[in-house]
Amino acid sequence: MNSKIQPKREKKATVEIVVLDDQADHPAINAALNSSLADVVVLSSPRGGCNQRALSFLGTVFSDPEMTVAYSDESVVDKRGRHLHSIYKPDWSPERFRSQFYIGDLLAVRRSEALNAVLDSAVDDVVPSLHGKALRWDLVLRLTESGGKVAHIPELLFGSTDAPSDIDSDSTSQVGNMMLEATAVVQAHCARLEIAAEVEISEPGNTLHLRRQTDASTKVSLIIPTRGSSGTVWGQERVFIIELMQSIITKSTWKNVEFVVVADTATPPIVRRALTQLCGDRLVWVDYDKPFNFSDKIGQGRAASSGDVLLLLNDDMEVISEDFIEELVGLALDPGVGAVGARLLLADGRLQHIGHRYADGTFHLFAGYDGDYPGPEDMCRVTRECIGVTAACLAIRAEVFDEVGGMALDFPNNFNDVDFSLRLRERGLRNIVTPHAVLFHFESVTRDGTVTAEEAHLLFSRWGTQLNSDPYSNPNLESGRIEWLEKGAH
Repeated sequence: MNSKIQPKREKKATVEIVVLDDQADHPAINAALNSSLADVVVLSSPRGGCNQRALSFLGTVFSDPEMTVAYSDESVVDKRGRHLHSIYKPDWSPERFRSQFYIGDLLAVRRSEALNAVLDSAVDDVVPSLHGKALRWDLVLRLTESGGKVAHIPELLFGSTDAPSDIDSDSTSQVGNMMLEATAVVQAHCARLEIAAEVEISEPGNTLHLRRQTDASTKVSLIIPTRGSSGTVWGQERVFIIELMQSIITKSTWKNVEFVVVADTATPPIVRRALTQLCGDRLVWVDYDKPFNFSDKIGQGRAASSGDVLLLLNDDMEVISEDFIEELVGLALDPGVGAVGARLLLADGRLQHIGHRYADGTFHLFAGYDGDYPGPEDMCRVTRECIGVTAACLAIRAEVFDEVGGMALDFPNNFNDVDFSLRLRERGLRNIVTPHAVLFHFESVTRDGTVTAEEAHLLFSRWGTQLNSDPYSNPNLESGRIEWLEKGAH
């Protein structure tokens, strides 16, 4: 008698929803967890509720025994229950979560693990007595510090009658108290993980900023390809590489740098003399006598450099934030991080770069928007993971650059940063963009930025699948766009 062996099905986890007051404290959350017999407890906000599909989705997700935390997208409705808008979130983004409780009002946790985390939190003298969102923030941080898996369910499983935000809007004092508690929570988290950072509240007061403390002995190699080109910006003629160097030397607060200039043979001798005078013995000059290949020029610069961290820069830039090197380097030194990018502005103050989005193409997210655009749910105001960053301003540990073999020479003009970012992700590294490092980028005024069909074909043949599965976007958003636009909403 023949019989087919049926594949083993994972047993669904049991799930219970518990509504917690916005100011719930340790005893309240501990009681909620202890009174349940379910595998998974949903700590839900009283401002809304889970829909009927939530329990099924969560039961399936938590059938994975390593799953510790889950959250979903959310719907915002008016008092009559009519849909106003949706909040679509990225997959788990640990760097963003340190700055912002972005996961919202549906928080599902494995009960056994959460009980242990709440107990640890209650006896931790570093963290003061916590309430509400700061307490949930602390809980998720503790659950994920030891490698617990986090699931994002891209479904509208929670509906709220008021738009969830990072802070409660009842009163200024409540807002301030919650953010002060959140600051202490994230500071204690940094201490547990030995992240040297000072946590502070960012303007306008609803997000945090981790200001990394970087050892001054860390040497940074600024690798800058150039041909000494000139152009007009703000009505004045400038030699781009000279103006960039002047802005770094006069504005930057990080002094342990070397300037590795990879210069075409066509670079005017006067430019080299001017840079020697500006940079002194910190100047490393690399002559480049081949046809233009950005990737190769960066590789030649790396070979001549001696820094612990490489900072790639286009020559058509100017410094805005004095501590931009500290911001980039502090993040790049994190062992789990690959490339780090900055907030770059065009000459007229509009956004040029605040991270890549890959969704049926490669895009600079929100390019052309106002330079201070906060983004949906303030995503442009916080340091966060993104799928890739531009090589116009990119920081990376020198050892990591070498491990991935540098930038691909078969992308001489375009997409070298896309290919590079995706190769870093293949190694399990997270790419980061920070809004706290800010520069002007006059964008390709010194060279032709036209994308050829050959370059596009090579990119899509190599990375086709990854170019349509950006974990820091959302499948409910329109693809092929720079915007964060809901499908069918336009």
